[in-house]
Amino acid sequence: MAAATLLGACGDSSSGSGETTESGTAATEASAGTDGGSDSSAASAGSEGSQTDSGTGDSGDTSDTGEPDEPHAQGTIILGESHPAGGGSSVPFVAASFVPNVEGGGAGGCWETVQGCKIALTPDCGDGCNADEYCAFDDSCGSTCARLCDASCGADEVCYFPAPDSPACKKIEPFDAGALTFLGTPIPINLFPPYAFSGDSGTPFSPGGAGSVQASGATAAGFASFEVAFTGTQFIQTSPSLDKLGIGDVFGDGPLPVRWQAGDGEVEITVSVTGDDFSSGQVTCEADDASGSFDVPRAALLAAVDGAGLSGVSVSIRRARTDRTKHLMTKGELTGVTVEPEGWVDVVTISTESHTFMGCQPGESFCGDSCIDTQWDDDNCGGCGESCPNGDSCNDGACNGVDSCNACAEDSATGDCKAVNDACAADPQCAALDACLIPCQTQDCVQECANMYSDGIDLYNETVYCICEDACVLECAGLCS
Repeated sequence: MAAATLLGACGDSSSGSGETTESGTAATEASAGTDGGSDSSAASAGSEGSQTDSGTGDSGDTSDTGEPDEPHAQGTIILGESHPAGGGSSVPFVAASFVPNVEGGGAGGCWETVQGCKIALTPDCGDGCNADEYCAFDDSCGSTCARLCDASCGADEVCYFPAPDSPACKKIEPFDAGALTFLGTPIPINLFPPYAFSGDSGTPFSPGGAGSVQASGATAAGFASFEVAFTGTQFIQTSPSLDKLGIGDVFGDGPLPVRWQAGDGEVEITVSVTGDDFSSGQVTCEADDASGSFDVPRAALLAAVDGAGLSGVSVSIRRARTDRTKHLMTKGELTGVTVEPEGWVDVVTISTESHTFMGCQPGESFCGDSCIDTQWDDDNCGGCGESCPNGDSCNDGACNGVDSCNACAEDSATGDCKAVNDACAADPQCAALDACLIPCQTQDCVQECANMYSDGIDLYNETVYCICEDACVLECAGLCS
C-alpha cells in the first residue's frame, strides 16, 4: 500500500482530474545533444547537483541513456490551462503529487488499439463478483474479481492489505514536499499540503516563458527542499477552430479532421463519444505536433460505442511539455513502504482546447451535411436520398400521392396482395371490370363499368381493400374511398 498521494483540485474539476492522471503517467524527456537532455543545477540545499532534463519525448520506463530507470521517488507538478475553441478566457488548473517509489514506470489502464488510436477498455467479469469484491483488470488486462479493502477505518486512517485477503487499517502518513512556491508564473501560486488549488481564470504559465518551483521540504516523510526550473509549453490553438468544423466533418463517414498551429510539444487528441443507444466511450490519439494535423479514424470513433450511431462528440486537443529534474533528496520513513533516497520531479505544462458537438435530434438522420427528419422530408423520405415523385409528399416515412400510390399498388400485385390479384385475374367478371376501370377519368365511367360487370365487384373490391388497408396504407392515404 503506497502512502497517501496528495492531488490538487482546480477551477474545472472534470478537466483537472483527467489531466492529472494523464500527465502523471506520461512524464517526458527530450533528446538533445548526446545524452538526451540538458543539465542544470537547482539552487536549493536539498537539490545540490541535481540534473534537469527538458523536453517532450515520452520517457517510458527507461532513462535518457536507454538503460532502465533506477528506483526513485516521484514528484509530479502540473500547471495547465484550458480554453474553449470559440474563444474566451483560460481556466487554470494546478496539481501536485509525490509518491515514495515508482515500480515499472508504465502507464495504467488497459486499451484496445484501432488504427493507431487507443480506446479505454472496461473490465467485464461475466456473472459478476461477490459482495466484497469488484471487477478489475489484472496485470495482463484480464478481467478478474478483486477483493475490496473494506475495513472500517477512522478519519485519520486508510485501509490496506497487510496480507492477501486481509484488509486492515493504518494511520495515514503523508508524503509531500512541504510548501510549494511558484516563481515566474502569470498568476501567484503558493500551495501547502494537500496542495488544493482554486482559480477561475488566467493561466499558471507563460508560453515559452521560464519559471521555477521552490519546495520548502516535507515536515515528515517526503522530499527534502528543492528548486526546479521549467519552461512553459506553447498554447494550443486549432486552425480552423474546432467550433468551425461542419456536421459532416464530425458525424459523417470520413475521419474527423483536427488542425492546429504546429509546435514542438507532445500533442494528444481525445474524443469522447456518445452513441444513439446511450452508450459512451473515449478515443485517445497521439499526434505529431510539427505536422499540425491529424485525422481521427472513423473506425475508432465507432468502435468506442460498439458500432452505434453517434449522437454527441466532444473533441479535446492538448499540448504538453515536461521538464524533469533528477537526483533530488528524500527523507523520512513510512510504515510498510519503501522510501527511495533519490527523487525525481516532473513539471508538466499543459494547454488544452476543446469543443462539444451535438448530433442529430431524436428522429433525425444525418444526410449529407444536414440533420434531416426522414419521416417528413420529401427529398429524404424514409431514408437519406429517397426522394418522392413530383407532386407527392412524405408522410410518416413513406411517399404519399397518386404516383406513389399507383407504384405501390403495382408492386403489391406480386407482393402482399398477390393472392387476391390472382383470384381477380382468374375470374372473367373481375378481370373485365379491372380492364374497364383502367382508362376511366370520371365517376360516370366508373359507374358504367360497375353496371356492366357487377358480378365482379366484390372480388375486385378485395384487391382494393388489400392495397388501401394493408399493403399501401401510407402511400394511398386520402386517395382510397
